[in-house]
Amino acid sequence: MSPQNPPAQPESGRSSEGRIHQGGSCFRDTYVRDKAYVFQGNSVVHISAPSSSPVATRPDFDGHFAYAASEPVKAFVPRSSLHDKIHTQLTRVATDNSTKTLVVWGLGGSGKTQLVLDYTQKRREEKYYKSTIWIEADRKESLERDFVRLYQILFPEHTPAGSNSEMTSVEHAVTGVKSWFAGRQGRRLMVFDGADTIEDANADGYIDIKHFIPSTASLDVIITTRNSRAKDMTRLEGVEVGKMEAGQAVELFRNYAHLPHFDATVRDEVMHIVKKLGCLALAVTLAATYVGLTPRLRSNIKAYLPEYQQRRQELLQHKPESLVHQYNKSVLTTWETSYAAVSNQCIEASILMTILSFLSSDEIYVELFCPETENGVLEQIGETGVSWKRLVSPKQPVTKYKIEDWFKELERYSLIQWNDKKQGYVMHKLVHAWGYERLTTKEKGKYSQAAFGLIMETIEGCGRVTDNKFRLMPRVIANLTIMIREQGNIDKKADMQKVVLEKFSRILGENDSHTIWAMSNLAKTLRQQRYLEEAAEMQKKVLEKQKQKLGEDHPCTIGAMNNLANTLRQQGYLEAAAEMQQKVLEKQTQKWGENHPCTIRAAHNLAATLSDQGYLDKAVEMQIKVQEKCRQVLGDDHLTTIEARKNLNITLNRQKPNKKQCS
Repeated sequence: MSPQNPPAQPESGRSSEGRIHQGGSCFRDTYVRDKAYVFQGNSVVHISAPSSSPVATRPDFDGHFAYAASEPVKAFVPRSSLHDKIHTQLTRVATDNSTKTLVVWGLGGSGKTQLVLDYTQKRREEKYYKSTIWIEADRKESLERDFVRLYQILFPEHTPAGSNSEMTSVEHAVTGVKSWFAGRQGRRLMVFDGADTIEDANADGYIDIKHFIPSTASLDVIITTRNSRAKDMTRLEGVEVGKMEAGQAVELFRNYAHLPHFDATVRDEVMHIVKKLGCLALAVTLAATYVGLTPRLRSNIKAYLPEYQQRRQELLQHKPESLVHQYNKSVLTTWETSYAAVSNQCIEASILMTILSFLSSDEIYVELFCPETENGVLEQIGETGVSWKRLVSPKQPVTKYKIEDWFKELERYSLIQWNDKKQGYVMHKLVHAWGYERLTTKEKGKYSQAAFGLIMETIEGCGRVTDNKFRLMPRVIANLTIMIREQGNIDKKADMQKVVLEKFSRILGENDSHTIWAMSNLAKTLRQQRYLEEAAEMQKKVLEKQKQKLGEDHPCTIGAMNNLANTLRQQGYLEAAAEMQQKVLEKQTQKWGENHPCTIRAAHNLAATLSDQGYLDKAVEMQIKVQEKCRQVLGDDHLTTIEARKNLNITLNRQKPNKKQCS
């Protein structure tokens, strides 16, 4: 799907109801049975006996109103710190007699609804609130439906039992509900869930949320939304719902996956999975549900991540079963909805969002997009043939102020979040992956070139203003690392690295640490391309520069020596390679000890070279030790353990002909 064509709206909302009347502003009456109002959903609301007070000529309402959602899912994992933030803000002593309104905001799928359902249930059990009212506000139609039905509960005299003929207007219902709260005793809670379209009056489906909120000191209101700006509607600071704590995410996964056993090894693997999923509540739920429904994964949880890597988009799109955990939007559908809203509001921001998917998810800085030179904003340099500025804004010039506005638009829908500590934006890992994988192959190529051109501009800016070099270069390196690593075509990867090396050499100098880094990366790619002579020459330069700059025992110098030794081995210079690998092993042992992964890898490399040289007995002895250490330190399924096992078998097979000749 092209990022310039917003996706269709999701096929279902939060209700379990198949359809919501949308043709007008009237809804048919509910009916009464045994002093309880029963709806097509799962809502049952009890009415207390009338009081003798004047206000209570209308029946009081002591209970819980909800069309569908009434309590958190059974597998819900409490998020105590967020729960406490909600409670603290709503229980502060008010300075006036107005309604307390709290906004709970965050990325789609972060668990806002479940968090507030849990809060509502706990406060209800504690009898803190006399009544709780849950309004589905993700669509205007569902909000109006709930207000009409709530009105019919609060004013039963207007809805005769068994009558289906009367029609109630929405405005009449809203006015009636708001008036009902006047003068009521006891605290009450009203939740507007999923109120995302509440800011732009011109937007499709806009809801004037303030119009629906009663004004009374005895009422607390919680609004859940993806729109971070909604918090500015109220005096309370609001609560942001982000990723779960890792331990909470592990517990949530376990609750849904139904694993037959859960020992330390399984727990570690689940921890890897939830971290890969960014500890996002809905993503963890979907993944665990899929595992729970797949016997081969339940019995071998380590098989999940490889499958996830191959089928990430399909697995995340896996529809949750509403009867199991009451979610009825998949992760990707939720984000597509936010993306569509951004596209409708500001197409430039949506295109910028796509470019961000090719950069580092936690190194997003506005200044990367507008590095200034001593003469002003840098002109486009056209390194890649695709200008990111013309891609984002084909007809209007791109300025620093426009870029800042586009970032604010993305933040508004929680697609990115501001990080005070970093003084920059971050994007959730899964949103970052979704932004990339939603594109066609052709689009990936175009946006990759645009993102690369952006970073090249930033590098030019670093060279022209000295302060930029120290401030921006670490961020440039972080983004280049991601961009080059994700480049699937090795020839294009090498071309990108050559451009980077040329720029670093010219702008920063050949002995700058960033230039040496770029040279080392290009050399590795050249070795993969089998340009071994060119790779070895470059690696010799890297090693020499690292020795001069950092000393012989620095980890970067040892790494450079290891890289050169591997290339020499591929070239067939086995004696030189073995000599260098012996030095690497000694230095790694001295620095890290015998059981460190770096030391094990060094021994693994030397043993392979000894085998190639024909020193088979010595190689077998070393490879047996390496294999045992790999199993103990890294585990049976680690890539190095598998390679160690494979290399030992190769050496043992080489020994067989020699043993036959001796016999």
